[in-house]
Amino acid sequence: MSRPTGRGVACLSQTHDAGTPPTWPVAGSGDHATAVGLFSAIVMGLYRRERTAKGSYVTTSLLAEGVWSAGVHVAAALAGGTFYPLHDRLSPVNPFMNPYKSAEGRWFLLVRHAWQGSCARKQHRPAGLADGSAFQRSEKQSENGAQLRQILDDIFAKQPLSYWREVFDKAHITFGASSGAGGSHQRSAIGRE
Repeated sequence: MSRPTGRGVACLSQTHDAGTPPTWPVAGSGDHATAVGLFSAIVMGLYRRERTAKGSYVTTSLLAEGVWSAGVHVAAALAGGTFYPLHDRLSPVNPFMNPYKSAEGRWFLLVRHAWQGSCARKQHRPAGLADGSAFQRSEKQSENGAQLRQILDDIFAKQPLSYWREVFDKAHITFGASSGAGGSHQRSAIGRE
């Protein structure tokens, strides 16, 4: 008899872009959450025993941790809520909150509410963003999301990620580079430079 895993089943419908099949969850993500949940339960049981001299029975499961991990979606579903549509990289609602690929094929996630006049070097501003045309206002950027995404794809594909990192850092543009598991230990965000 097969058993459903918690996080994999609970989040599977949210782990892909619109029009694509769900992707496989990160290996061990449910196991790690379950281990932390079980550790917390044991520590709280020991704390209770120290304070009250009463023992505790603690338990958890992959399913319980999966429901906890997807708690917002589970609660909304139980309350009859409707979900926002899946992200569509090719036709995003906000092209400035979207993944892009640099010249050497490295992916990065741009996180910006809108392209503002002072946010990057002028030579990198796509045509139309600075002159009040179809892309200047945020509602126009949303209406023309697919077209603007293509313009940004073309621009970002011309330079390596190291170049874009410098541009974004100088302009204070939030972004995240996909470095893979092997490169993530070198990022200062987790304690090393």
